[in-house]
Amino acid sequence: MSTKGYGGRTISKTARVITSDPNNSEIRLRVSARVEEFAVIKPRRLHLAGTAGEEISDTVTIIPATEEPFRILKVSTLKGTEIRHELRQVEISGKPAYKVRVTNEKQTPGRYYDRLVIITDVTNHEPLSVVVLGTIREKGQEQSE
Repeated sequence: MSTKGYGGRTISKTARVITSDPNNSEIRLRVSARVEEFAVIKPRRLHLAGTAGEEISDTVTIIPATEEPFRILKVSTLKGTEIRHELRQVEISGKPAYKVRVTNEKQTPGRYYDRLVIITDVTNHEPLSVVVLGTIREKGQEQSE
């Protein structure tokens, strides 16, 4: 079972065991465990919305939740045609953290979808990801969010 997205939560699963005991031919076992949180990512999803031609950007904060803080080695995008990003290391409550500023590059009205892919120096952990949605309106168009 993948625990991706369950950090900081408790998950439970039930297993069915078949036995040769005629009085207990089937036993159900329930197993629960708390999934350790790897990182606090705020927000988990960015929505860049605004008018074509204006600067539209937002920032994602990534705080390592592991005992030994990880380092971010690389930030990339799935598509990279509608957004640009800039990574910087910061300190939050005396601990190393990161901020990724994401800026809209789309100059024409329309919607788009992309995803930040964040690779850390922890080799046994999947890359982190942040969904980026864009809604660019024409100048003078009413905001409908």
